Amino acid sequence: MNITEFLTQLTAKGYCSFTSAQVKEALGVSEIAVRAALRRLKQKGALAQPLHGFYVIVPPEYRILGCRPAEHFITDLMEYINTPYYVGLLTAAQYYGAAHHKPQQYQVITNQKRRAIICGRVKIVFITKKAVEEVPTQKINTPQTIITASTPEATAMDLILYANRSGGLDNALTVLTDLVKKIDSKKLISLASKSKEVTWIQRLGYMLDLIKAKKLSDNLEKELKHRGAHVRTLIAGQNPKQIIKFNKKVTSKIHKKNSTSNSLEDKKWKLIINKKLGPET
Repeated sequence: MNITEFLTQLTAKGYCSFTSAQVKEALGVSEIAVRAALRRLKQKGALAQPLHGFYVIVPPEYRILGCRPAEHFITDLMEYINTPYYVGLLTAAQYYGAAHHKPQQYQVITNQKRRAIICGRVKIVFITKKAVEEVPTQKINTPQTIITASTPEATAMDLILYANRSGGLDNALTVLTDLVKKIDSKKLISLASKSKEVTWIQRLGYMLDLIKAKKLSDNLEKELKHRGAHVRTLIAGQNPKQIIKFNKKVTSKIHKKNSTSNSLEDKKWKLIINKKLGPET
């Protein structure tokens, strides 16, 4: 068997990626011969190498990208890396029909800190999360393979927890307007009740109120009442006590009872509203 026959067999079986070790075993040749054969195919654009020892077969229709779309090989890639993962944030939201703009990066959550992978014009970024295996996920069928992605509920949570990776809370709010259609209230409450983090519940609840997802926000409010939530800022980075102290000198109207007022403090969610949010267009 030569390298062309090896790739033809892989493609016929529906595979689009392989490792150099697999080539060496199939062809029964030396490491040097394997490298030479793979290098020639890379130069022709028939192969891409997103990671050392891992190769992607690039058919003619994707050669302008210099690689296949990440979803084609992400499952095999993460198996090769041998680390738990799930596709998350804006990329996961896209699978639930909640991305107004196609993400420029393929976002993967894993428990290991890793550099971004650049494969031609395809970019895979990794976000580190310690308890990856505790996050609810589900399998999603794609044209090429089956990927593991965060559930709609976990995607909403991560959009808040990693707002800086989600384009900010304004963009997260935009995504939520469509994502709420896929969120199951019971699953969201279950996720919130098991979470050690409380701040994301406060921020998500406030944002759900903004987009009038009343059933979801009401149930989150009930969960929040069972938790020892402290006053936090909507946008992270400012000390809520300092904000309250400063604004008490300016106005005596910051303490209102409901979140529909122009108050700087939202009593319902125990949040200091230090930025006005609005869906992006």
